[in-house]
This record gives sequence, C-alpha cells and structure tokens, in this order.
Amino acid sequence: MTDFSVPQRMSLGAFFIYFLKYFRLVLNATIIFSAYEIFKSEDGIVENLQKIAILFGVTVCVALALASLAFFKLKFHVDGGNLIYRHNMIGRVTTTIPLTHIHTLRTRQGMFYRILSLRGVLFDTLADKGEEIELILSEADWQSLLKRIELQERPQPAVADMPPPPVRSHTSYRKFSNTDLVLDALCQNHLKGMAVLGGFVTVFFNNMLNLYENLFDIIADYIESHFAHLAMSVAGIAMIMASAYVVSLVLWLGKVLLRYYDLSLTYDSKTLTFSHGLFSRMSSRFDCDKICTVWVKRNYPERRFGLCTLAMKQALNSSAQKEEDNLKIYGHDCSDFFLGRWLGQEYGQEQEITAAKSGKGVITHSLLPDLLVSAVATAALCYLGMYSWIILPVIYMSAGIPKGILTMRHSHISLRESYVIIGKGRFAEIKNYVKYDNVEVVRLTRTPVSRLTGRVSMSLSTSGSTFTIRSLRHEEAMRIYELLLYKSTRRTTTSTTRAIDTQADDEAVSAGCSTGISGRG
Repeated sequence: MTDFSVPQRMSLGAFFIYFLKYFRLVLNATIIFSAYEIFKSEDGIVENLQKIAILFGVTVCVALALASLAFFKLKFHVDGGNLIYRHNMIGRVTTTIPLTHIHTLRTRQGMFYRILSLRGVLFDTLADKGEEIELILSEADWQSLLKRIELQERPQPAVADMPPPPVRSHTSYRKFSNTDLVLDALCQNHLKGMAVLGGFVTVFFNNMLNLYENLFDIIADYIESHFAHLAMSVAGIAMIMASAYVVSLVLWLGKVLLRYYDLSLTYDSKTLTFSHGLFSRMSSRFDCDKICTVWVKRNYPERRFGLCTLAMKQALNSSAQKEEDNLKIYGHDCSDFFLGRWLGQEYGQEQEITAAKSGKGVITHSLLPDLLVSAVATAALCYLGMYSWIILPVIYMSAGIPKGILTMRHSHISLRESYVIIGKGRFAEIKNYVKYDNVEVVRLTRTPVSRLTGRVSMSLSTSGSTFTIRSLRHEEAMRIYELLLYKSTRRTTTSTTRAIDTQADDEAVSAGCSTGISGRG
C-alpha cells in the first residue's frame, strides 16, 4: 500500500493491460487488411499463413511500442490535496485535479483486470474536456487512494494545525434483483432492441464491405435462391419480422445484462457507490449533493408489475460528453428510497404550492415531425403516380395522434415546498425531480400565436438537464415563473429553514423575482 506522496508509475500488471488495449486496437486493422489480402491473393495456404504470422508479429511489436510510450510517460502522485499526473505519448502534459473537485469517481474491472487483481480508476470533473486518463491500480492502492479522497472531503477545522474532525457514518449495503432487471428490461420500448440490432448489422456490413467488394452480390444471390418462396407469402414475411424481433430482443437483453448484472449499492449519509457488470465490473461513486435531477420513468407494463426505470443525473462536463455516464436502474420500484435520501424522508407529504398542465398545443407540436414526413411521402407518391399508396402516410399521420394526446396528458409542472416535479413522456410517464437549489435558468417563451391562444412555453435548466413545458396558460406560467425565481434565489442566499407556506410566497414574489437567477420573458 502506498500513500501517493512521491511520483510513481503503475505496476507491471498495468503495463500488460495497456498492451492488451493497444493490441486489440491494432488487431482490428490487421484483421481487415489480412482478410483483404487473402481474398485477392492466389497464393497457397502456406504462403497465406506466413503472411498472417508476419502481420501478427508486426501487430505485437506496434502494440508493445504504443503501450511502452503510454505507460512509461505516465507518473502520478497526490500533493496538497491535488491529484497530479504527467502523461502524453510525445510531449509531456501535467494535469492537476483537486480531490475536492472530483465530480464522479468511476472504476472498471474487465476480465484481465480481475485476473490480475487490478482496477481502472477514472476521474470526472466538470471542466474535463479531453480524453480520460485511466489509472490502473491494485486493490490495495485503490483503497489507499479512496481513503485520501474521503479524508480530503471531510470538513476542514478552523485551526490549520488541528486535524479534521472524524466523520462517523454508518455504511449500508443494498443489492438489486437480477430477475427484476430482466423483467424491467423486457418492459422497455422494444425499439431499443431494434436499434441495437441495427447498429450491430451496420458495423458488421461496413467491415465486410472493406473485405470483399462482391460480398453484397453473394448475399443477395443466396437470399434470392433460398428465401425467394418466402417473399411471396404473408406468412414468410411475418416469420422474417418475428425472427428479427426475437434477435433484437435478445441483443437488448444481452446489452442490459452485460452492463447492469448484479447491481449493488453501498451508501452512507453522503455518498453513493454503485457496482455492476457481468464480465467487466464497473463502479461509480459520487456525492448525493452533486445530483441535479432524479429521473423516474414508468410505462404501463412497469406500473402493472411494480417496476420503474430510475436515473440520477449529474452536471455535464464542459464538453457535454458525460450524459451517457448517468447510471440507469432497471428493476423494482425503488424511487421512494432514492428520493427520500435526496429530498428528505418527508418529501411525499409536502403540499403542492401550485401546478400547471399543458394544453392541446402539445399535440400540434408533437405531430409536426409526423406531418412533415407524411407530406414528403405523399408528394413523392403523387409524383410517381402511386395514388393508391397514399393511404400509408395517412395511416402514419393518424397513428401519431394518440402519441400527441398521451404527450399532452403527461406534460405538467408542479411546485412543492422544497422541490419541483416536471412531468414528461409519451407512452411512458416520466417525472423529473429537481431541487430549487439546482435551478439555474428559468425562461418564458412567447410566440406570435401566444396572443391568440393565451399559451406560452417555459424552460427550466439545471447544470445537467433542460426541461421545456409547452402550451401553459399565461397566468399559470407567470405565477410559476416568479415562484421559481424567488425560491431559487432565496435558497442560494440563506441556510435557514426551508419550510414556508403559500401565503408567504405570494407576499414575497414581487421582492424576490427582481434578483438572482436570470430569466427572459
């Protein structure tokens, strides 16, 4: 175990991990080049094996060279509450991260990591714009570094020579069911599985196209010779669609299980640490105070089986590349547990101050993309003289009406004593919970049509999310707008009690809305 007080390199096991990463990177290009050479070559098996052996040796040498440059150029240590590491293959770059400014601490353990008892550690900060630097540490070094970070997070004493007061916090453990994970994954929008299938097929055929220019002709001839009889029957088409659906569903379940299998949570009064993954174990540690939005989704199957999908969104970094790192929890409805820890155990008993629901204008806004697609398709069909096929864009447009109605039903905003609920969603009901402390921008938008309809749109932004509630009544929107500005301003300038009644809010609106968070009418 080390205290990270002097600059040091990672272990030889970390060098092996670096080698494997660069070997896999170079091997992808080598395989494509080898296959291309073999397909176009007329040499025998022995000559082709010799070519493959030479290319394999070159791949190993290149991977060793790249791994050496990356490994021996990287040194790191902790000095004065800062993590300092020097890196870069060609030049030398020194990066300093204050331990107190680490937004999220993530780790990952692939198969070889676990064999070598290593752990890859990544640090997320709001200002991080470049490529992530991964420190590959032994379990003992990881625990030592974690203790240094936790020590730095403790409140500092008023006297410099006095050690920080000990923080005693009871640590608890919670494990999530893999059965609920699979069941909730099946309750998701199954088009996600089709998207996974489409991405897999696209990557596969893009790679194959580089290998052999006549590949698609061969595939087309094969399909025509073996499946031509299916194309003429409705049953054949249905069988192909059902097969594609099953494959997409299996791929989607595989993706969820690979990432979220055996999800567990270790938590205390301040931090949450998630661990998950089937073959590669990943973890994410962050402070509860750094959560800006709790996102809760329930569609009809989830409500029927007592499930939900939940995500705790944090602030995006300066390049807005961390949104995909938000952990999603599929399974049993545990929203009360997380909301209770974040908003307080009495959050469900807080009275509603005011609320507003969206009007029919949301239906029109939801139908605009469908209207555009249908109009283009109709024009193309008319140009080609296929008038009988115009029924298809009409059906597509009509199918969008229920989607617009559901969007209108789910769209609303509700102000409670200490937080805001923003409702969204189409086929699923989505609720976003936001503390007033996290509200950074409130904006009202009026269009030329607003004078006729009396409806406006409101946008509410945090450091990690932006929400737009459309087609609100002007009077209700103005009241919510002013209350949001007042409450957000007051909560950033005082640490006194957070419980106030509606009458006190109404009397203080005119004084509070003139300062604090910026708004635009």
